[in-house]
Amino acid sequence: MESARLKVAGIAFTAVLAAVGVAAVLGGLSYGAFGEEGRIGPGFLPVMAGALVALFAISDVASRMRAKKHLADERELLLDDESAAELEAEAVVPDVDIFGRNQKQRNLQLVAVIGILIATLLLVSLIGFILAFGVLLVVTAVFVEKRKLLPSLLVAVVALGVAYLVFGVLLRVPLPQGLLGIF
Repeated sequence: MESARLKVAGIAFTAVLAAVGVAAVLGGLSYGAFGEEGRIGPGFLPVMAGALVALFAISDVASRMRAKKHLADERELLLDDESAAELEAEAVVPDVDIFGRNQKQRNLQLVAVIGILIATLLLVSLIGFILAFGVLLVVTAVFVEKRKLLPSLLVAVVALGVAYLVFGVLLRVPLPQGLLGIF
């Protein structure tokens, strides 16, 4: 019974993630995905990222639902009660990913990342996009993924440099500077 609840919770969280992806697409479209002369506009990245998140989340929901149906079909095909009991026992064992996390831990991490993302969006108007993005990367790496602080800071600095070069310099997309007015 617990395993069934975890699967439903996993499907529900993934569906929420799909909705977040769709919201990013709609928000990005309001900024304009393409600008003058077919150039990439400020909404291009949110549209593409949101579309990918939504696509992968919908795919995950579909595969989870198919797996549940497949397991039920296998139970119906079994003729002896002993094999059915073995299959039932396997279904109760919570699935563990390659990092040793069960479905409940993955769901909690998803909630944490969504909370960090919301906090980051609120920080953009205060400290600007680049610094808020850096906070997002470091907090996610250190507190959600349990990475060490120094390598996380190094990765964040490199990612921020690349983001600034690509969007601020190469594409000349005006990034929100916040109240601090930097970057």
